This record gives sequence, structure tokens and C-alpha cells, in this order.
Amino acid sequence: MAEFTSRPLPTEKEVERFEEFIEEEARGEEIEESLSEIYQDDNGEMVDVKSMTIKKRHGFLFWFFMFIFFMVMLSGAGYAAYNYIYLRAGSDATAVELSIDGKTDITAGEDLAYTVYYKNTSNIPLRNARLNIAYPDNFFFSESQPAPASKNGIWLIDSIPAKYSGKIVIKGTMIGPKDESGVILADLTYVPENFSSEFKKEASFSSTIRDIGLSLNFNYASTALLGEENEVDLEITGKETDYIHDFRLVFEPQDNIEFTGGQAGNDAPDFTLIRPGVWQVNNITSETRVLPIRFKFTDKISDRQEVTVDFYKSVQDAAASSTESRQIGIFSQKLKFEVMKSDLNLTLILNGSRNDQPVDFGQTLNYSIVYKNAGEADMKNVVIMAVLDSDFLDWTTLRDANKGREKGNTISWSKEEIPALAVIARNAEGMIDFSIDVAGLGEPDFTKDYQVKSYAQFSVGAGSATGTPPDNADNKSNTIVSKVNSDLKLAEQVRYFNTDNIPVGTGPQPPQAGQTTSYKVYWDLSNNLHELNDLKATMKLPDYVSWNGKERASVGSVQYAADTNEVTWNIGRLPITVYKANAEFSISITPTDDDKNKIIVLTPGSSVEATDIVTGEQISQTTKAKTTKLEDDDIAGGDGIVR
Repeated sequence: MAEFTSRPLPTEKEVERFEEFIEEEARGEEIEESLSEIYQDDNGEMVDVKSMTIKKRHGFLFWFFMFIFFMVMLSGAGYAAYNYIYLRAGSDATAVELSIDGKTDITAGEDLAYTVYYKNTSNIPLRNARLNIAYPDNFFFSESQPAPASKNGIWLIDSIPAKYSGKIVIKGTMIGPKDESGVILADLTYVPENFSSEFKKEASFSSTIRDIGLSLNFNYASTALLGEENEVDLEITGKETDYIHDFRLVFEPQDNIEFTGGQAGNDAPDFTLIRPGVWQVNNITSETRVLPIRFKFTDKISDRQEVTVDFYKSVQDAAASSTESRQIGIFSQKLKFEVMKSDLNLTLILNGSRNDQPVDFGQTLNYSIVYKNAGEADMKNVVIMAVLDSDFLDWTTLRDANKGREKGNTISWSKEEIPALAVIARNAEGMIDFSIDVAGLGEPDFTKDYQVKSYAQFSVGAGSATGTPPDNADNKSNTIVSKVNSDLKLAEQVRYFNTDNIPVGTGPQPPQAGQTTSYKVYWDLSNNLHELNDLKATMKLPDYVSWNGKERASVGSVQYAADTNEVTWNIGRLPITVYKANAEFSISITPTDDDKNKIIVLTPGSSVEATDIVTGEQISQTTKAKTTKLEDDDIAGGDGIVR
């Protein structure tokens, strides 16, 4: 085992001196390394500090030319950046804006103005700018500002400065049938000043003809007897927005149609017969006029025949190269006839007309059947039957002086009821009259057709008296289709207390001389069957009745005209989903001494009118007058005599 040698431990001061010595050694090595790095070359070798090479400094000319070179380079870079970033920015097709503004929904023939806007959004001018406008076939150019370079819709704008905007206003008309659209196309071609290529920008705008401004209704019998004159009455009415004013009517010529005398309207200066089947109609106004068209079928080519009636407007286009007018179709109507060939001519007449016509619930239908033997021999044992096909007739109201036999939806007459039917001599004729009422609406049933389809038919022979006449086209009369108008009703009440017994009026009731009493007027509308248009209710107040306002309406608006003292409830369109509507307003009176011991009329009655969109008929109703007796107010009502 090794022996241990006993040694004394160092003191604290000795330790401190030792640490200081170590630190000094470390600093010395660090300084030496730093000096070595300074005196080393790029390859790490020590340099000879005893020899020194002094490099010469650059002179003034060197730095001057360096400055000039630097500025040239900087200017070139700046110009390149300016030319690329600033000048060339927006110089392509997207740097030009082109748009068209105008009216989207129009009436045929109205004056139109389309504005074409163009703008150069770039920072450089455009040259060789050319605007081309392509019009639809139904547009007719009248003028523009500025004028085009040619009648073909070309504008030579030439130069468009940077950031410049301009416009071209084009005026004209669009003519055509309802719901026809016209699209105006525009394209702008141009060349940016610092380009050699041509660019194009395009735009378009569409307008739709929503109305032709005319009301054209055909009244005619859908059944035509061979060889007999047929009547088609054309009702012409100019609407408030009528811009057509005149048109040409062409009744389609067919080999078996012959126009007869009296149909040309020669006695009416606004109807001019151009040739058989063609009329010129001029000076159309808001007053309804009738153009009678008379013709006959000379031969039967089929049981059912269709005839087209076309309407044309003559227009001169200022942009066209030709001075001739163009004929533009604005309306077309197909008339459908059931052509019958028979020795016994039957004509059914309803309420004085042989044409289709709307009827009202509860209305009395007055029928006449006119018969005539147009054959070469007598006709014996003739049975004539009226067929009234409808679920909405009240057969308990049938009135027939000849006591025809009723069965189902038919009434028949033979020689037992009308002795003249035993033998109808050649060219002999007669008439059968009867009437029946349309039933009330009851509970609406929309699975049924609310109409009455009526016609007459006949049979000849010994056994025909007890049987049903054969159903064929040649033994029938004309057919009349009577659509039932909607059940529009207006109820009016004048009250001091409402239905909840809450006062809605003020002042004394009965009224007293020298004191003001106010009342509330209630209007209640109901409608179940068809949608209505142009619906409004009106009331003209007496001069001594004042308007107190406080109006309210569930649909539409209540308005008062002070100059006429008239109250109007404007609703417009009323769909069948809105089967009830109501409105209210306040009125007042201040009786004078002359009114004492009198009953005063508060309202003379109201009227409501609308157009049934199914039947096309204008329907109306009026209410009864209301007085200070307050006929509808059980609480405040009384004798109504002014005290």
C-alpha cells in the first residue's frame, strides 16, 4: 500500500493569486490570436510588415464620370419603369368602359332613347375609335346626337383622350307584338397610341314590349252556317299608353270565304277598305269603336275551320337605305268556326246577341231560338232542342210559354208543344223564347267550370218526337259560351259604434243643429272566383259632409280628393288568395237650423268596379245610401232626425 504524504492545504490568498495568473495567461493568448489575424493574408499566411505597398487613390475625373454613369443608368431605369408601369397600365381592352342605358319595359310605338356611354380609363389616348350599333329588327331609328357617320349605325369617334368619357344618344321606337324583346348590340374598336394592335369592347341592352297600347276584342259566333252571312265585330279601344294610332287589318283569305257587302265600314271615315279582307284603321282614340266584318263560307271543307286575323303597323325607318315603309306585325288572332251545312238553319240568341258573353251570378238569361227552312222541300215532324250545359243554372226559375219538355240539362219542343213544327214549309221561319236564371255562387268549387255552354239542335222524322236529336255538326245552331263573372261584392256601413260596441264616432247622436257629429265608414270587399284587375271603390260625399281622415286599408290605399269631395279606395290587382279586404275612414256633419226635424243622407252610396281577368268583363256594383238613422248600427241607430 502506498504511503500517504502529509502536505499543508493552500491558503485563500494563494488560491486568489493562482486564479489571477490563469486569467492573465488567457488574455495574453487572446491578444496574440487577434494580432495574428490582423497580419495574415487572404490565404492565412503571415505578411511581411517590413515592406508596404501603397495603392493610389482615384481622382476627381474618375468620380465625376462615375456619377454621370450612375445618373444615366438611374434615368434609364426610371424611364423604363414609367413606360412599363405608368404608360402601359390600362392600355388593353379592359382599359375602356362601354355600356348602354335605356328603358327595359316599353309599350309598342313609344319614343325611346338609348344612351351609349364610353370611357377611356387608361393614361394614354386611343386612336381610330369606331362605334358600331346593331339594332334589332323591331327597332326603328329616328335620330341621334351626335349623328352617325352613316345610316348603318356607325360613329367614327377617331381619337379618345386619356381619362375621357363621352356618350351617344340614340332615339327611335320599338314596334312588335306583346312580350317580344329587342336587343341592341354595340362594339367599340380602337388602337392605343403606343400599340399597333386593335382592341374591341362590346355591350348590349334588351327591351321588352309589355303592351301594344290597344284593346282588341272579337265578338263573333263560333258556329257558322254554310251560305249564311257571319258577323265578326272587332272592338278597338286605344289605351292611355297608345302610341300606335293606326294599323292595317288583314283577314286571312281562304278559297271558301267570301266577303259580303256592308262590312267595309265605308260610312265610318276611320275605316278604309283597301281590298276585300283588308282594312286600314286610322285615328284610334280612347273611345271604343267597332269594325264590322261580314263574310260567309261558300263551301264546307271541314267541320272546323280556323281563320287568322293579323294586325300590321306601317313604319318608316330613318336608318334604312330604302324609303319604303315596313309592315310590322303587332297582333294576331285566330278565329275558330264550326261550319255546318243544314237545310234547317238554327240561330241561338242570348240576351240579344249570338256571340259569347259573360254573365253574373243570379242574372236572368233570355234565350231565343230562330229557325228557318233553307232547303228545297218542306220539313215534317221537326224536334228542336235547347242544350244548356252548366252546373250553375237554377232550373226552378225556367220560364217557357211553350211548355217544352225538360230533361236533365235540355229543353225540347215538338209539334205537341209547338204545332208549327209539324210542317215547316220552304223559307218558313219561327222563334222559340224561354229564360232561366244563373244560380248563386254558394260554396266555391274550383273543380267545376263556372260557365254556361248553350246551343240548339234539331231532328226530323216520325220517330224524332220521342227521341233525342242525333248529335252531329250539321244539325246544330251556333254555340254560346257564357263564362260567369267573379262574385265581387262591396258592403258599406256607417257606424257610431263599432261591432264591439266601442264608440268610433263623436258628438251627439242623433245629430243636433250647430254641433258636429262624426261617423266611421266601413267598406268590406269579398271576391272568390277569379283574380281581378283595376279594382277600386269610390264614394262622392255630399257637399255638407266633411272628410275627417283616419283612413286605413288592409290592401291598397284610401285617398281623398278635396276638389271633388270624393273618396277612392285604389286596390288594383286582387288575387283570389285575397278573398276579403276592408277599409275605413271618418266623416262628419254639422247640421244647420234648416236641417232640424230632417233625416240627413250621410253617403249617397258607393260603387266598386274591376276587370275580371278570366272573362275580360268589367264588373261593377253599387251600394245603397246611408242616413243619420244609421241603418247598420243597432246601438246608435234610431230615427236619425236632427234635433
